[in-house]
Amino acid sequence: MTKTKLYSFVFVACLAGYVWVIANVFNHTNLHIGCLFYKITHLPCPSCGSTRSVLALLNGDFTHAFYLNPLGFVIAVLLVVIPLLILFDIITKGETFICLYKSVESLMRKKHVAIPAIVLVLSNWIWNFFKYL
Repeated sequence: MTKTKLYSFVFVACLAGYVWVIANVFNHTNLHIGCLFYKITHLPCPSCGSTRSVLALLNGDFTHAFYLNPLGFVIAVLLVVIPLLILFDIITKGETFICLYKSVESLMRKKHVAIPAIVLVLSNWIWNFFKYL
């Protein structure tokens, strides 16, 4: 994948994340937009509760955000940091984001990193079943 395609894809993904969060912030109808996976299977997915977690973070309720889904912290950080890195690269004509992306991709290919990451995601998924959110 070229640098331009990667940057465009990730920027659009972040933009979609912003739109999703804003849609949930201004959803005054009490209509729960919710998780497509949950709507189809009636089972929570590993990221179920992450939108509500990000919304709780925006309200400063860190404990409730963690309870809803710890992945909300990761998502919130990524939604802030990634566009800033891409913007920095555009301004400086640098490759900070793509270098970071390649480093993380390389790191995640190592078993001693990938296995604990998979275990954490699966643990979070199991926790979502027990919370029954």
